[in-house]
Amino acid sequence: MRTIKLTSAIFILFFVLRGVSFCDEGKLPKVGFVRNDAANVRAGDNINFKSLCRLEKGDPVRIVEKRYSWFKIVLPKRAYLYIKSDYMDIAREKGMGIVNADRVNFRAGPGTKYSILGQVSKPEELHVLGERDGWYRIVPPKGTTGWIHSSQITFSMEMPGETKKERAAGTKKEVLKLRLIPESPKSRGDLTLPTEGSK
Repeated sequence: MRTIKLTSAIFILFFVLRGVSFCDEGKLPKVGFVRNDAANVRAGDNINFKSLCRLEKGDPVRIVEKRYSWFKIVLPKRAYLYIKSDYMDIAREKGMGIVNADRVNFRAGPGTKYSILGQVSKPEELHVLGERDGWYRIVPPKGTTGWIHSSQITFSMEMPGETKKERAAGTKKEVLKLRLIPESPKSRGDLTLPTEGSK
């Protein structure tokens, strides 16, 4: 009987600990805002990695992971990546290319010395922006990620772009009310969101 109870306790403890682990991961905000202008998004979690693009203050970013003081984010379309022109056929449709091989690397720059950010296989279509030294510059494939330093990200509920001067002056904010209609007709509520502007 004691053995059964001990086994049950271990079983329950295992799932409780797993639940705590999942909760900790779930605490990571999924969306943040860029704190400063010209914030670099890099190919890795270190300033030595190549910058893929620069974001402006207030730009939203989707965060998928945190490693030390760096956030892994989904790359915006303004980031430039490169793929060897030998593995891409330009389609009749202007600005499109079709991958003609399997497991083709795309990189942070036009050369094999640059970091690999992912792979694509035929017949995937990619947006081609230009050519350089035998490499096509492409829009990042969906789901490709890069890294930005955590000091460049804020999770403040204030509207992006609001300055300290504006907050100190007590600028009035308009209130936008949205009526939420849940599945149950017995419960209703108002959601109030602050927006910029003064009356």
